Amino acid sequence: MLEPFFGIHLSAVALLLRLAIGSLYIYHGYPKLGTARKGTAEWLKSIGFPGSLATLAGVVEFFGGIALILGLLTSIVAALSAIWMIATTWLSMTKIKKKYAGGYELDITLLLVSLALAAVGGGSFSLDYLLGI
Repeated sequence: MLEPFFGIHLSAVALLLRLAIGSLYIYHGYPKLGTARKGTAEWLKSIGFPGSLATLAGVVEFFGGIALILGLLTSIVAALSAIWMIATTWLSMTKIKKKYAGGYELDITLLLVSLALAAVGGGSFSLDYLLGI
């Protein structure tokens, strides 16, 4: 429906969205696997959460970002990423008491784009397409 109206191939849009949010997830997840893991774990403990969630956050964000960029299991990874963003938004709103602007606006944006990717899939420029998934 959008393709004839805008002249844009939906697979190209899916690729752009995958590159955009995949790179953001990688950027935010990588430090949690290395240099920032200890600090993130201590911070999580200070607000009443298990410190092991820091490693989980790093794994989910970093490897999920890679999967999204490659277009591997796109709909599943995007749906799981959306659930993760719901959790981080809840944390920002209730435990940290952040406001939308300067607080959890990135989480909401990632949530919405993840939901869009879960709905449209990886497109024809993805491993999903090449593997017939």
